[in-house]
Amino acid sequence: VLKALSFMFEYIGEMGKDYIYAVTPLLEDALMDRDAVHRQTGCACVKHLALGVAGLGCEDALIHLLNYVWPNIFEDSPHVINATCDAIEGLMVALGPNVILAYTIQGLYHPARKVREIYWKIYNMLYMYAADSLVLGYPVIEDENENAYARTTLELFI
Repeated sequence: VLKALSFMFEYIGEMGKDYIYAVTPLLEDALMDRDAVHRQTGCACVKHLALGVAGLGCEDALIHLLNYVWPNIFEDSPHVINATCDAIEGLMVALGPNVILAYTIQGLYHPARKVREIYWKIYNMLYMYAADSLVLGYPVIEDENENAYARTTLELFI
């Protein structure tokens, strides 16, 4: 069923908007399944679904699915990791890079090397995709005595 949904969402594109709320419980179940193949296929389905409904007002369901996709970044299987990164890329297109950045910032300086590596991989993917858009998502840092952290051009533009 998941493979069929993945192919269906790949080809119907924006008509996936009509089905996103109906298939979300099925995708939830697949993304937290014990079997790695179900998680991999679920991530592929989320990718195609996200790319199809980008800009059509289904962001609430996509963020909900992102919360189920995200824990799979720590998987051992390279196939599941690639499918998860593809799903995150698709969600980045549909939700915007700053939503994914909010999830990514938390793990960039984690004490565990394995955690840092995958978070930096996702951050580099974000940076390659939309470096200019990320400026808005960076946290605001207060100025210190000798260091000024203000983004004056951006603040004047807004």
